[in-house]
Amino acid sequence: MLDGGIESALAALDGALDAGERQAGAALGQVRRLRRLCKAGDLAGLASQLAQAPGLAERLADTLRTASAGPAYAAETAFADGSYLAELRAEAARQGVVLSERDGRVTAFPFLLKLDGRVPGVKIGRKLHRGIRPSALVKVLAAAQAAAKFNARAFLEQVWKAYAVLAPGVQPGWTANSAGEGPVVGVLGIHEVLTLLPAAASEYPRDAFACDLLRLNRAPDTTTGRGLGFTLPASTGSKGRERLTAYDEAGEEHVFVGIRFLPGARGSHVDAG
Repeated sequence: MLDGGIESALAALDGALDAGERQAGAALGQVRRLRRLCKAGDLAGLASQLAQAPGLAERLADTLRTASAGPAYAAETAFADGSYLAELRAEAARQGVVLSERDGRVTAFPFLLKLDGRVPGVKIGRKLHRGIRPSALVKVLAAAQAAAKFNARAFLEQVWKAYAVLAPGVQPGWTANSAGEGPVVGVLGIHEVLTLLPAAASEYPRDAFACDLLRLNRAPDTTTGRGLGFTLPASTGSKGRERLTAYDEAGEEHVFVGIRFLPGARGSHVDAG
């Protein structure tokens, strides 16, 4: 962990709460003893034990007053200055989870991570997690990665529908029933069609689409219900703004430029240099 980070702040608070738990246990034990003495009518024992009870309660109250200030950690500042992300990355590395940070994007394939210091919370994919302690959050992230499922055929069907809208503009005369290979259609255009509804773009950003393209590329034999295969050709001459990039489990970059559909084809993709 990093000195002065959220882990050390929470560890200090946890230590205080542990002391409070033990003090609460002692106070509860004292109350139980007093009840037993009361039921037995032991006046001498009651007098002795009652004298000790306020001290136990005061020590517990003092501990809880100190703990009530919360952890000495400014989450919004730490999120803004990058110190929280640095601590999260260090913990991820310790647990064997790769976090990739490029151009302000943080990914843990196949998920995008969005940090919100105002909540504070970390969004993993579409789910917001308010538990931001790195040692705990990385475990949640690793479990999400292990459980992540991807329906390549269903995804390819959605891409095909968007492709069928755009392809005639790329190759005049092309139709969904045309024989042979279709034209290469830019993946950015495909994403735009898939996210035409106002809220869709924020719910399904380009980075998430790029991750899905990488997952599709790992299932090269996938076909649509019409039996169409796909290729994901890349071009070294394409400008950066025309590309989508995804980072895999090892942090390796994969570039996507366009997609082409063709009858019974085996999918393939060559990253652009």
